[in-house]
Amino acid sequence: MTHARYDRVSRALHWLMALLLLGQIALGLWMIGLPKDGTGLRASWFNVHKSWGMVLGLLIVLRLAWALLRPRVAPLPQAPALQRAARGTHALLYALMLAMPLSGFLGSVYSGYPIRFFGLRLPTLAARWDGAKELLSSVHYWSAMALIGLIALHLAAFAYHQFVLREPLLQRMRAAPPR
Repeated sequence: MTHARYDRVSRALHWLMALLLLGQIALGLWMIGLPKDGTGLRASWFNVHKSWGMVLGLLIVLRLAWALLRPRVAPLPQAPALQRAARGTHALLYALMLAMPLSGFLGSVYSGYPIRFFGLRLPTLAARWDGAKELLSSVHYWSAMALIGLIALHLAAFAYHQFVLREPLLQRMRAAPPR
């Protein structure tokens, strides 16, 4: 069974995650330029970034679970190749939204530094492992770069469908009118 509109939970998760992801990406790009000095400024911003990253990790798991449980929204009427491209792009968006918090968290686990969740120190899960930390940091960074590109593609596809083809995409993201 398919529906013409996204449900309230799907819309809320979409927009909440969009705001948090854009904020996390901006914060992540800004904070990598902070100097490694003894002031603790860099560490405090990294802890803020890690805390919100863990929240996003939980939200993407919730979003995936909800996507499996909710009724499907009918795909746009378009060529099969474009439908496959849209499905593939959405799958890659979800994969990256999972890879980023997971690689960030595991990279932190292997960094040798304590992980704090909004100030609360989490238990140490593993010993410092520089090779794993470096690999996971690279995965985290390149996932972020790929996600930035896919977000740009997502926005461009939205603009094309909404404003050039004049398909009512915004209607799919709005609540149904009262009866």
